[in-house]
Amino acid sequence: MSTDSPSPAEVLDATDSAFAVTDQRCRVRWLNRMMAELLGLTVEQAVGRSLPALFAGAPEGPHDGVVVSLRVVTASACRRGGPAPDAELRWLEIRCTALPDGRLLYRATDVTRWRERELDAAQLGDDLLRMAEEDPLTGLPNRRTLTRALEHQLALGGRGALLLLDLDNFKDINDLRGHPAGDRVMCMLANVLRERLDNGHVLGRLGGDEFAVVLPGADEREAVDVADRLRIAIAAVPLIGGASSTRTTVSAGVAKFDSGESWQAVLANADLALYASKAAGRNRVTVYEQGHYMDTALRVTVIDRVRAALANGHLALHAMPIVKLGSGRVVGHELLLRLEDGRQPYLGPGEFLPAAERSDLVLDIDRFVAGSAIDALVDHPYPGLRFNVNVSGRTLEDEDFGDFVLDRLAAAGVAPGRLGFEITETAAVTNVDAARSLAQQLRANGCRISLDDFGAGFGSFVHLKRLPITGVKIDGEFVREIDYGSRDTVLVQGIVDIARGLGLSVVAEWVERSSQVDALSRLGVRVAQGFHLGRPEPLTDLLARPQGAWMRRPKLMRDHEVTENRPT
Repeated sequence: MSTDSPSPAEVLDATDSAFAVTDQRCRVRWLNRMMAELLGLTVEQAVGRSLPALFAGAPEGPHDGVVVSLRVVTASACRRGGPAPDAELRWLEIRCTALPDGRLLYRATDVTRWRERELDAAQLGDDLLRMAEEDPLTGLPNRRTLTRALEHQLALGGRGALLLLDLDNFKDINDLRGHPAGDRVMCMLANVLRERLDNGHVLGRLGGDEFAVVLPGADEREAVDVADRLRIAIAAVPLIGGASSTRTTVSAGVAKFDSGESWQAVLANADLALYASKAAGRNRVTVYEQGHYMDTALRVTVIDRVRAALANGHLALHAMPIVKLGSGRVVGHELLLRLEDGRQPYLGPGEFLPAAERSDLVLDIDRFVAGSAIDALVDHPYPGLRFNVNVSGRTLEDEDFGDFVLDRLAAAGVAPGRLGFEITETAAVTNVDAARSLAQQLRANGCRISLDDFGAGFGSFVHLKRLPITGVKIDGEFVREIDYGSRDTVLVQGIVDIARGLGLSVVAEWVERSSQVDALSRLGVRVAQGFHLGRPEPLTDLLARPQGAWMRRPKLMRDHEVTENRPT
C-alpha cells in the first residue's frame, strides 16, 4: 500500500455519510465532518457531548436502526436560543454498533427523500415532527427538545443558566377539580410563562407540572430576576375562573452552566435547588449551591442504609409502655422503630424516618411495623398485650394498607382490638379524606385509632368531628410545663373535657417528672407515657418475660435519670 494512502478517518471524513464514535456512556469521542454538520457544531464543540442528547431519539446502545427527525440548525441559530424558523427538516436513520473495545459506532443516513415519499404529504411530516418535539398539551418544546437546546448551548461553549419551575400542591387541583381542570391550568400557565420570556429564552415542559427555561448568557442575578418575575406572575393569575377561582404558586431552582458541564449535571443541580425551594416552604427561588448536593447525598445514603436494614433484618422495634396513672398498670405499648445495622454514624428515628417519608420506602416500613406487631400478637396471645403502631402520612394514601392489615389480622386470628394505629394530626390534616377512609375501615373492623400530637395543628377540634377516631394523644408541648402552672393547664383541661364528652380516650405523652403525673391526674388524665413512666425497651426483651408480666408497673425513672437517658 502506498504511504500516501488516506487514513480510515480521512476516508470517513470525506464521505457523505455521518459517523461518530462514542464511549459506553454515549459521549462523543470522534465524529466526521458530516456528523458535525448535521449537529450544527464544529468537531471540537461536539467532542465530549452526549450524542443522544444532540440527536434526540438516537439509541443509547447497539441498535439495527431507528428513524428520527431533526431540524438542521446553525451555530448562530443556537446562540439565539433555538432553531431558526426556516431550519431544514431532515429524516435520518441512525444505526449503532458496538466496537470490540466497548465503544459505540454511530452511523446516520439521510432518508429524507424516501421518508417524505412514504409519508406522502409534507403536512403529515410536520405533524410527526411536532409529536416528536412538542408537548401535546401545551405546545411547548418537550423534554428531549429542551435537552437538545441545553446540550447545544454547552457544546457551543456558551454560559447561562437553567431554570426549573414546579407548581406547588398541583395535586390538590387534580384531586379537587378533576384532571381536565388540571390540564386547563397547565395550558394557562404555559401561556403566562411564554408571554413573559424573551425570544432568546427556551421554554419547555419537562412533564407533569414541571417547566424548564434555558437562559443563554444569563448570569446568576439575571436568572434569579427571571425566575422571580415568573413566580410573581403565576401567583397573581387566577387559574380557574368562577366564584371559586384558584390561584397557585411555583417553586423554582436555578443552576448556572458553562461549557465544562454535561446537560445531566446541569439538570440535576437545578433539580436539587428546586427541591431546596420546596423544603424551605415553597413559593420561592433557590440558586444551586454545593451544600444542596451534600444534603441530597446524605439523604440518599440514609435511604440506602434503611433499605438495606429492612432487607437484612436490621430494623428493630422497641416497646414504650402506656401506663394507667392511678394504678401504674401497663395498658399497652407503643412500638417505636430503631435502625440497628451496626454502622456509623448512629441514626436515630428523627434522622432516618424523615428521609424515608420522602420516598416510597416508608410504605414498606409501615407494613413491616404493622406486620411485625401482628406476628408478635400471634406468638403471645395474652389479651392484655396490646400494641399501638404509627402510620406515616404517605401510607394514608396507600389504598391497600387497610386491606393488608385486616387480612393479616384475620389470617392470624388476632382480635383487632389488640392493635391500635396512631396518625399524627399534621398528617391527617394534610390528607383528611385519606385519613378518614383508613380510620373508618380499621375502626369498623375493631381496631383502635388515635390522633397523635393532638393540639399541634390549627383547628384541632374540627378534626374530632370529621375523623372516626377512638382516642387522642395530647401533644407533648402541652405536657412539657404542665406542672408549672402555665396556660397549658387550661388547654389540657379543655382537651380532656371535650374528648371525654365525645367518648374518646386520652393519653398524655412526654411525662418526664413525677410532678407532671400529679398535675395531669388533677386534670383528669388517666393514661400517659414518657421516660418517667417507663422508657422504650427492645420488643424481644419485653416478649421474653413470663406471660402477664407485660402489665406490671414498670420501674419508674428518677427525674435525673430521665435527662441522662433521653435519646438524642
